[in-house]
Amino acid sequence: MARSNHTVTDRPRKFRLVFTGLVLGCLLFFLTSSGILLTAEIIKTLPSPPIKKFQRIIRLNPFDDNSWFALGRAYYYSGDCEKAKVCFGKALSANRLSYPALIELMWLSLKDVDDKNDVVTLVQTIDLLAPADIGIHWKILIRTMTFDAPWARRIALGEIRLLLPLYSRRRTQLFRIAGLLLKNDGRLLTFVPDDRAVKISLLHYLLYRKKRVDLAETLWGEINTKGWEDKALFRTMINGFFYNKRYEKAWELWRKKFSSAYKDTLVFNGGFEKDFLNYGFSWRRQGKRKGVKRVRFVHFFKSEGRRSFSIEFDGEHNPAITNPYQYIYLEPGDYRLRASLALKDITSASGFYLEFSGHHIRSVSDQFKGDRDWENVELLLHLKVPGIYRVSLRRNATRKLNRFLGGKVFLDDVSLVKLND
Repeated sequence: MARSNHTVTDRPRKFRLVFTGLVLGCLLFFLTSSGILLTAEIIKTLPSPPIKKFQRIIRLNPFDDNSWFALGRAYYYSGDCEKAKVCFGKALSANRLSYPALIELMWLSLKDVDDKNDVVTLVQTIDLLAPADIGIHWKILIRTMTFDAPWARRIALGEIRLLLPLYSRRRTQLFRIAGLLLKNDGRLLTFVPDDRAVKISLLHYLLYRKKRVDLAETLWGEINTKGWEDKALFRTMINGFFYNKRYEKAWELWRKKFSSAYKDTLVFNGGFEKDFLNYGFSWRRQGKRKGVKRVRFVHFFKSEGRRSFSIEFDGEHNPAITNPYQYIYLEPGDYRLRASLALKDITSASGFYLEFSGHHIRSVSDQFKGDRDWENVELLLHLKVPGIYRVSLRRNATRKLNRFLGGKVFLDDVSLVKLND
């Protein structure tokens, strides 16, 4: 019993010791935390090492604008914007051409919308001091875009005009921002600076990004008036019309450019006297195909003119051929398509034929196989719908035993004439 009584009387004492330890631990934690917070507040009030460093430099040379600017930045990052403003002002007093100080003053002014007049003045000064500094103008644009106010939009548009000739990699993005600010893509035509590279970039943007063919046509007229057109730009315009499926517009522009090529036929370069342009309404070549040994123009074997088009095969493959082919825009009516075709040692069971297709119409000639001298091919066509059609020389792959294609095929004197004019 004595042992049991001793155990009961020790429990309250142990409890008091544990409780006292917890209280002392909490008190120590509170004092430590308070000390840390108090120390942090004291440290905040003390100048940081960079601030001390620049203060010492300024005491030695109070007219050093770079040191005043650096001190202002140090104050700004420490949270003391008022002292930062003073330092940036001192930098400007030492050097009126210190546009980095002007920019920092502008950032500080943007914290208060009431300072918008000062901001506008500062931006105008910066634009005069650093007209070619891409980084500066881009920063101004991004910062002013955060304000939904007329004065901020005016600043942003001014910076975009400065950036467009300088920053070619971001022109598409700049056009998009300008269109949003102007609220009308048509105003881009008069907004962008009168710079050839910018106008050409805008033409790409209108054709391929916005799909505004009407605005692109207006811009194209301006480009022609200024004498900026070249072959690459003409190709851009034609491909843009094709991209937007405005084939009639493309055909009109193409016929105007190559009016002398359409006196007797609607096929462009039907005698293969010129090289392929591979776009628009010119002949195009098919991409690489296994079994095609060589594609070329030949002078030694022709139906008319000075050369014909030829494809040579290796006899070890079974390719499907659509080469060459040409798109033509046609109105309803009756037409006659003619061509001259010759073959040398074609080994496959599947022969070559002339095809006309488009808008629910497909007309093909007889197949040519084996070894044949120049023969005329003719197709009579009746078109009910205006639109784009295709003329092509074709050969289909086959599953027959003698499927491998060898030999040569020649094409020349392709013409298309409207009969009921």
